[in-house]
Amino acid sequence: MAQILRTTLIVDEAQTADGVTNFDLPVNPLSIVLLTVKALNLTGVASYLFIAGLLNMITNVNIRYRGATIVDGSLADIAMLNAIVTGWWPWQCAGAAADDAVRSLTVPICLGRRPYDPNECFPATRRGDLILQTTNDVAVTGQDGLILQAETVELLDATPSQFLKYTTTSKVYNATGEHDIELPIGNDLLGVLLQGPVVPITASYNATFGRTKIQVDNVEAIYSETNWESLHGELLRRTGYPGAMLAHTHTVNVAASTEGITRENVNDDTIIDNYAYLDLDPLKDNQYALKTDGAARVNLRVNTEAASATAMRVMPVELVKVGGAAA
Repeated sequence: MAQILRTTLIVDEAQTADGVTNFDLPVNPLSIVLLTVKALNLTGVASYLFIAGLLNMITNVNIRYRGATIVDGSLADIAMLNAIVTGWWPWQCAGAAADDAVRSLTVPICLGRRPYDPNECFPATRRGDLILQTTNDVAVTGQDGLILQAETVELLDATPSQFLKYTTTSKVYNATGEHDIELPIGNDLLGVLLQGPVVPITASYNATFGRTKIQVDNVEAIYSETNWESLHGELLRRTGYPGAMLAHTHTVNVAASTEGITRENVNDDTIIDNYAYLDLDPLKDNQYALKTDGAARVNLRVNTEAASATAMRVMPVELVKVGGAAA
């Protein structure tokens, strides 16, 4: 019989200053890390972010095995990627808009496409080999008093054959035209998350990832060319886009509050707007995954329609075989 062990890793650790925290992850096969951000509303400012503010309090999450990176990215990017790949959205508890009201948001960090899958999770390790590291920002607009929680889901008798690896590459291309972004080689690629600082808005259709193609050894593969609008639309369809989750704008009447603000915008609509996803595993069974073993180079060729001094980000999803050379 399969055995699951759910354990609390971090118990309400208050973060009083910006910095980095490190925690030893458990030694049994690991399927999920549930990272929770807790904070108080700070509504005495011109505007505050509802869910985006909580995500922005963790600027980087890193899971390392003996120094090798398995997961690396901002909490917002990791939340979006897991929603796409696993269908597990982060959900918020205690969403009151009053000043100093408590809030919390739990983000699943999954190491397999199906949480609880004994064939696809991180294998058993020795104590101290697998580390969770967070980089914290306690001075986010509209949030006050960062507290971290984390829980883990171990599959005690699992003998996985593979696990997911997803890391971030950031590039600043402050010019329009074609640019290349290198992708990892050696493991099968299941998809690539794109985060662009410029997307179609108001009277402009221009986007950082205006048109994108994948090349393997300078030959187009799977995506000979695709447009931002269609990629973004497919992301919304694949995730089901639950409007109560990561992307919506609503207005709260706080006329009676001590801040004297008559209407307060609670803005999260830009979170999902800046993302798209190159899906290389639409059936989640590896049959369309991009094989990179033996390739000399795999890259994205991006036609940038609008220059920006802000970095574009890509997060490729790799399927790592346990014991494989590229692990």
